[in-house]
Amino acid sequence: MLGKEDILVILKQQVKPAIGCTEPVAVALAVSTAYKELKGNVEKISIKLSPNIYKNGMRVGIPGTNERGIVFAVALSVLCGNPEFGLELFKNVNESHINKAKDIVSKNIISTEVVDDQGNFYIEALVTTNEGTACCKVRDYHTNIVYLESKGKVIHSAEDIKCVFNNGFNGNRISLKNLSIRGIKDFVENVDFDDISFLLEGVELNITMANKGLEDKIGLGAGMSQLLQKGILRDDIVNQVRILTSAACDARMAGINLPVMSSAGSGNHGITAIIPPTIVCRYLGYDEEKLSRALAMSHLITAYIKEYTGKLSPVCGCSVAAGIGASASIAWLLGGDYDQLVGTISNMVGAISGMVCDGAKGGCAYKLSTAASEAVIQAYLAVNGIVISNYDGIVGDDAEATIRNLGVLSSEGMKNMDDTILKIMTNKTASAN
Repeated sequence: MLGKEDILVILKQQVKPAIGCTEPVAVALAVSTAYKELKGNVEKISIKLSPNIYKNGMRVGIPGTNERGIVFAVALSVLCGNPEFGLELFKNVNESHINKAKDIVSKNIISTEVVDDQGNFYIEALVTTNEGTACCKVRDYHTNIVYLESKGKVIHSAEDIKCVFNNGFNGNRISLKNLSIRGIKDFVENVDFDDISFLLEGVELNITMANKGLEDKIGLGAGMSQLLQKGILRDDIVNQVRILTSAACDARMAGINLPVMSSAGSGNHGITAIIPPTIVCRYLGYDEEKLSRALAMSHLITAYIKEYTGKLSPVCGCSVAAGIGASASIAWLLGGDYDQLVGTISNMVGAISGMVCDGAKGGCAYKLSTAASEAVIQAYLAVNGIVISNYDGIVGDDAEATIRNLGVLSSEGMKNMDDTILKIMTNKTASAN
């Protein structure tokens, strides 16, 4: 079993600010790390990506710009990408960087290749300048650099080491599989408030992003807000959660250059994990200590589920994993006991387990909106004794079994899903061209 300090390490590694979609940012991190070792004039950049990384970077907005996609993120990364900023790599982007990045893209010196034999999270960046060649590889997690070579000299290598929750070169390898849902609940209820108060920073970041989405009338959140004002939608806690969650996603996917607090390596996971329990906690009139404990539960259950479904998977983790985490934390806020938390997890799996990931893009807001509203509804249902039968579908006899089954569904039942989705997406690109 994991001790308190181990769990705190996981929280601090998994809950970090991020600017922009984390998949193109992770690619940019690999490129900028390699380029930093060389400098000079860029002659060629070759990128190899696992299908999930490619899928999540094809359509998404790049922060601080009106551009989209991995190739532009790569070009921008050699101009203003500072690897020391981690997932906030692009926080200093300006108009000059954008124009120069467009020039690099126009030279067609950036190539991308999808590789399906390196697991579901792999990035390899080979950067060539007039000073030489450097290679950087990332595995398993967005900032987990496992290999760095420059001018034929190996600077860092950890490719043979299985890293679960690794951060850069010096991460701790700790797996939440050694915990349980009951253990997470016990931790949440007994940890010192001072140890988890840092989680409250995510509330300010993600609500700020949501308000930006509403103010700029970017997408779904603003559209639902208009329906609420017209009386088509009811002004209740469920719709408040839906609107703010989707508005934050709208702004982030559009490339608004503001940070959000991520969860399990994803900004959209963080939006779903943080906003619904925050709105419910405020609705119930609880204080910041209660909120920080609810957030700890939401983040930990999200990360626990990702251990089984994978960091990137055919299942929409932003909705399924983070939605389940958010719902369990809401049930806890409502006074739910352990059995009711288990019931909430079962309800959510029964409701949204089939939601697939078809890449990062503006439409993610629709999925997050659904997950966020279900998180509230299913928590209230479970606390009131309405729970799906454990004989139904993939729902198991306990929370751990249900989550394991969800992992099997994702890794085995949907193993060809990404190839099919990528084929559809690339065909659309070819047609558009």
